[in-house]
Amino acid sequence: MKKQTIAIFFICLSSIILISSCGSVSKESENRIRVSGEGKIRIMPDQVTLTINTTFTKPRMVDAVRETQATVDTVIALLQKYGHQKEDIKTSSVSANKDYQYIGNTNKFIGYQAQQTIDFVLHDLSKFTELTGKLLETKISGIGSISFDHSKADSILREADLIAYDDALKSAKKLASRADVKIGKLLFLSNDGSASNESTQYRTGMALETFNKGYGGEGFKIAPEVLEFKRTIFTEFEIK
Repeated sequence: MKKQTIAIFFICLSSIILISSCGSVSKESENRIRVSGEGKIRIMPDQVTLTINTTFTKPRMVDAVRETQATVDTVIALLQKYGHQKEDIKTSSVSANKDYQYIGNTNKFIGYQAQQTIDFVLHDLSKFTELTGKLLETKISGIGSISFDHSKADSILREADLIAYDDALKSAKKLASRADVKIGKLLFLSNDGSASNESTQYRTGMALETFNKGYGGEGFKIAPEVLEFKRTIFTEFEIK
């Protein structure tokens, strides 16, 4: 009987401690204010990345690979005049596969296709039209994409973080003032981490095919849009 009484006592004691603990956590949560802030910076791009495609189909694989490599060498020699080979020019490996074409309701083997891709970063946008004109004079098969960006994207994002925090702090103070309370120390701070380079780039979506060239070696002009760097900050402040 004594053992039963002791067991009941400990159960009751545990329940009291649990209720007290929950009440404390609930009280702590009530004495906090959670707000988010947004920071935006709009700026014109200062560089552009071109993805240049080279593809050839020949009866023999060795011929397709040879012509692809020769064209890539020509393009790299051209790009070196507009940038640094190590930092600005990235070349993929050559890939070769059988090529089929849909003819007469059936896929027919037409030869072996070799392809290679070059990514090039142009830092002087005033040379864009001139460069594309020179590229169109080569045997490239197309420019897969054109992406404008800014060379100081990381620094701009960090500045957007600060603007977002200031916005969150301002909102917290306004809410506290309306509720006739005061905010205390900062308890939590985080950004959403979603504003990567890819999300701030402006991609034209252009896929320029040059198999049937009608450009006469002239380059083309594109007016880049303003880039928007955006960050969201989440904060939590103590309420006094």
